[in-house]
Amino acid sequence: MFGTQHGFEWSRALREVLLLVLLGALLAAASERVPAAALGMLSDDAADRIAVFNADTDLVRNELEAEPGQALGDCAIRSDERLGFSSNSSSLLSFIDLTESGATLSSLPISNLGVDMALSPDEEFLVAAGGGALSQPLSVVDIERREEIALGNFFLDHTSAEFCDDGTLLVTTTHGKRFGSADHALYDARLDGTGQIRLMGGRISSGAQPNNGVCAPGSRSGVMLDRAGGLTSFTLPALSRSGHVQTRGETVISAVFNRDGRRLYVRTSHTVEAFDFDPATGAMARSWVREAPLSSTFYGMDQIAIHPHGDKLYVDGGSELMILDPLSGGRSGSISAGDATGVCFANRPQRVGQPAGGSAARGVAAP
Repeated sequence: MFGTQHGFEWSRALREVLLLVLLGALLAAASERVPAAALGMLSDDAADRIAVFNADTDLVRNELEAEPGQALGDCAIRSDERLGFSSNSSSLLSFIDLTESGATLSSLPISNLGVDMALSPDEEFLVAAGGGALSQPLSVVDIERREEIALGNFFLDHTSAEFCDDGTLLVTTTHGKRFGSADHALYDARLDGTGQIRLMGGRISSGAQPNNGVCAPGSRSGVMLDRAGGLTSFTLPALSRSGHVQTRGETVISAVFNRDGRRLYVRTSHTVEAFDFDPATGAMARSWVREAPLSSTFYGMDQIAIHPHGDKLYVDGGSELMILDPLSGGRSGSISAGDATGVCFANRPQRVGQPAGGSAARGVAAP
């Protein structure tokens, strides 16, 4: 009798443990099916404010008064969506706490104007460029220490800086190393573990003044954007020119790829344009063009971004942040803004050999 009762109690305890394990598995699966809302960040130069918004509802969650400067600029968000960054073109980088308790801002002085800014794929460093100003070295900031730790003095000007997923740093310059003849080029560089920058030896040029550069996911290719309306594609790891197309705009300001790198979206001074793109070869073919309000031309500032799910495109629309359909270019909404000089989502670098994420991974055709 005792043995039977003892066995029954053990059996009941085992069932309870199994039920708890099953419940935990169900809760974990549910949390995977219902991801947290994506956060976006907007730099509004006209209002001197930084807005944090829910990118699923497109409603602003927090607004912060930005540090005063010549032009509120680029932005970036770490992958955990707890820390954001902004530049102000007046030698300050801002660190923005994005936790649910409310966004707060603190700033760090740097050794250039801080017009363009890039977050490294390992999220350990920020690299800031001084735009078109002369004698503005690249500035490297250690994020954990919140300290400028290195400078890169390679050219008379460093107009923009942008990271590829594999850590390659794309740097543009107008004058190059000496006065007398314009260089108008994009170079490849890398950071070592201490934040020191070294050039890798690659160079491409379209012959026109470069404004920005951007890598396709997977780091096999990318495009250089110039102020004569040109897009020049290249392949990596050996930086080699691939192709060239002219946009319908006077100046190409910024660009973004979708998650699999097969679609390129471009903000020019007067248009938003989409191109089919081959990330293996850099081949480009125009898909659609949409007329857009005049957009201010700043070196390197990212005035266009795509939702992490790939289903919405966010673009500076002059007096608002436009929301467009990536497939057609049709307008689907907007967020109030005086001048959206920067828009960004969480850093999600794609490793070499890693499958593309975004909407394709969710069973939806990637725009």
